[in-house]
Amino acid sequence: MNPLRNKFAAWTAVAVLGAVSLCAAQTSSPAGGHRHGRMGAFLSSYLNLTPAQQTQSQSIFEEAQQSGQPIRDQLKQTRQALRAAVQANNTAQIQQLAASEGSQMGQLAAIRSTAMAKVYQILTPDQQQKLTALEQAHQAARQAPAAGAQATSTVPEN
Repeated sequence: MNPLRNKFAAWTAVAVLGAVSLCAAQTSSPAGGHRHGRMGAFLSSYLNLTPAQQTQSQSIFEEAQQSGQPIRDQLKQTRQALRAAVQANNTAQIQQLAASEGSQMGQLAAIRSTAMAKVYQILTPDQQQKLTALEQAHQAARQAPAAGAQATSTVPEN
């Protein structure tokens, strides 16, 4: 993959997966906030968000962040317990904890998706179209390496 394509894929991945960063720079967030702030600024600029949209999206994502925090804390504990179960070779506990982890990840996905849906509604049709195009480019970039790996794996060796 060429460097420009790598950069584009990275930007789109962070843009779509880091949708929580849609707001402008987060001044009160912990260590990771600076990175999210830059991405929020990128998206704000890319989508040409108005100050009102920036404020609304920041509020939406801060609310999602707060509502997801207890689940993220549970998920951290579940993952620690799962590592211990793996080390102890406790297959019954592994199954139970893996199901819990999946449920918690699903809850977080629902919170993120609900927040994105709210933000999507405050975007103009042009901004919605730009965001959709960005998401499609991200999806294509994610599928391209997999397609390339499959293509190279089917080439017979001489």
